Amino acid sequence: MERNLFITTYPQTKLNIKESLGIGIFTHIQLLDYFSNNSSAQIASIKHLSNNLPESVKEELQILRTVFAHGVILRDYYIKHAKNLSQEWEEFVGWWEGLNEDEVAELVIYGIKESMDYYYKHLPTIPAVEEIMKEVSLETDQLKGDRNRHNALKAVLESWSVDKIDEILPIYNDITGIKKRIISLLKGVWEFGFKEIWDSKKDYISDWKSTNISLINKSYGTNEEAIYNITGLYPDINDADRINRAEFITFIPVPNMGRLITSYELEKHIFLMFEPFLLEDIKRTEVFKTNELYLAFEGLGDANRLQIINLLANYEEMYAQQIVNKLEMNQSTVSRQLNQLHQSNLVKIRQEGTTKYFSINKDEIRKVIKVLETFLK
Repeated sequence: MERNLFITTYPQTKLNIKESLGIGIFTHIQLLDYFSNNSSAQIASIKHLSNNLPESVKEELQILRTVFAHGVILRDYYIKHAKNLSQEWEEFVGWWEGLNEDEVAELVIYGIKESMDYYYKHLPTIPAVEEIMKEVSLETDQLKGDRNRHNALKAVLESWSVDKIDEILPIYNDITGIKKRIISLLKGVWEFGFKEIWDSKKDYISDWKSTNISLINKSYGTNEEAIYNITGLYPDINDADRINRAEFITFIPVPNMGRLITSYELEKHIFLMFEPFLLEDIKRTEVFKTNELYLAFEGLGDANRLQIINLLANYEEMYAQQIVNKLEMNQSTVSRQLNQLHQSNLVKIRQEGTTKYFSINKDEIRKVIKVLETFLK
């Protein structure tokens, strides 16, 4: 029998907090694009911002959202190349205005490579894209050539199922014109909403930074733990290993993100965007009202139920007889306690045929943990 005697360890990570108007505006562009194309999941403040934008600005976003991936490519390029992420508006927009033609072409090429990487990793095969890519090289030097870049851009637009590709392609082939559109989008979002948002929130963000700066210097077992303690949010479990291997994490507070987190990794340095909440605000939010979690606390108040929770925590899911066998409890006891745990929202049920599979509700347990932690602050 093969035995693995090696234990995975992670590097000591350096943490810091940075305020960034630029990252804030790009994150809002990303949110605007997501929510304008998914009306069932709108944050009220983003909907308000969208309603205030002129149609000309929305049209710019519709054109730029493909190759620049909802604006994420613009954000990541800025993080990668700007020496100062804490620029005020004039310096920030001036940085974009100062890009030369080669740098804008580099930005477009970066968008092409990232878009096609996403296509190959996450999207089903699209015949039109595959046909175009037979004549395309994704090598950076080759993408500097007009014809190769033209075809690569066409493949990207096909992967996005863009209508009227023949009308959009010339826009991306005009490097000077693309730069003007990016700056027009930034100025439009700033003038028609984000300026007001930033002016109203920047003092709050500074207060949050001052209040939480001590958390940066604490020691944490993993980067996941650090992120939870600093933001109150858990990253996606699929990103856990990547996050824990990071050697640097820069926390960038951004208003209007709600319970969302987004990040960018650059050479083992993760830039993590999230919405900051001061303790008094957390205590006021519905998520952390203890009376709304009364059933969860009640569900935990029994030795048998705690044993069941502890067991389920070690398995993805189990059916009742497996729990009976593992804990050596009576069938009736297990059934009764599972019903109570389900009513308390601590356990989820998935039914397959006549069999019910039980698993712990991690989100609800995290809420309980967060409430308990507020008592210690």
